[in-house]
Amino acid sequence: MASEQSVLVVGAGPVGLLTALRLAKANISVTVVEKLPEIENSPRAAVYHPVAVQELDRAGVLHDCREIGTSSTKIAWRKITGEVIVEMERHPSKEEPYENLILGQHELAEVIFKHFKACKGSKVLFRHCVKAIEWDESRAVVEVETPEGMKKMTAKYVVGADGGRSTVRQLAGVTFDGFTWPQQIVATNVVYPFEKYGYSTGNQIVHPDHFCVVAKLDNEGLYRVSYGEKTDFSTEELRARLEMKYEAIFPGPRPLQYDLKMFSPYRLHQKCASKFRIGRILLAGDAAHLCNPFGGLGLTGGLLDAGALGDALIALLRDGMSESILDRYDEVRRAVFKNVIDPASQANLRRLCETDPETVHETDPFFKSILEADEDGKERIRGMMQLRVDLLDQGAV
Repeated sequence: MASEQSVLVVGAGPVGLLTALRLAKANISVTVVEKLPEIENSPRAAVYHPVAVQELDRAGVLHDCREIGTSSTKIAWRKITGEVIVEMERHPSKEEPYENLILGQHELAEVIFKHFKACKGSKVLFRHCVKAIEWDESRAVVEVETPEGMKKMTAKYVVGADGGRSTVRQLAGVTFDGFTWPQQIVATNVVYPFEKYGYSTGNQIVHPDHFCVVAKLDNEGLYRVSYGEKTDFSTEELRARLEMKYEAIFPGPRPLQYDLKMFSPYRLHQKCASKFRIGRILLAGDAAHLCNPFGGLGLTGGLLDAGALGDALIALLRDGMSESILDRYDEVRRAVFKNVIDPASQANLRRLCETDPETVHETDPFFKSILEADEDGKERIRGMMQLRVDLLDQGAV
């Protein structure tokens, strides 16, 4: 049996790696295991609110993220014709110094991975698939399938950051409550000159059939275009429909000239684990909660989980705080998802696909709040600071 770690993190996505990086920088022994052979490379999340960008700064990776990513200063909700319904700008200030960062999820994971590997004693073990977990009052024992066979790993705590189908969550016997949307999303990365036709860095199209997000990913013309589809199409059928969807969504002359880089369909869920802490097991990111991607609240919430969980484990393992800090993590982060992220993300999707684009600016409460807000009010709306809660300032212990 391998030497015991303080923390074993399951999942080498941005949430798992950010949690591990925070711990490693605090000189807490941590190992990451990942069932895939490498960092997953697929077009999923790409937009992070300022409150999540602050977590990247706290972990010391923001400079590198800014080097390869871009930022969004203006978001516009549009009709399918490109006409603006409502728009809002946000510029970092002395009081609110963080931007809306745009960076592919896999690129973010690679940046954090690079920093974690530079930490003394850090370990990321690929092709390690968790099969069983047992725990008692002093430690957890994790049985892992590896290319060399089965082995057992021990740790004081196990962090499940292994995605929406989390093995850790299932082995802990935690229910995942909520629903699956009748729509699915096709996320694509494509080179196309949207800016030539007046599009902002962030755009959302309001339309019952062709609702979508169009977000600038870099300064070389690469955009994320994620559009809605019905769930009864196969992957092959969805790929065959892409040209038709682009014809409906893209501005500019025909025939369209574009360079498709990535294509990834996936289902949409609104779900939350019944617990984020079960004894020596802790859940974070998609393993703890799922929401649709419209509004960029999914991975933003996951990065805030990582920040809070890093704070909690450092306070416990390095600074000697009571284990009640982990209960506080469970309580606070679940409440943020259920009371803020879940309802807001549901409203974001319904606004795009269930409203009349001709009248939505008059009927939608969120749009009305933007139109009626002064500049300070708009800054508060865009900053989303209510998503972050400092556990150490909440009377947790």
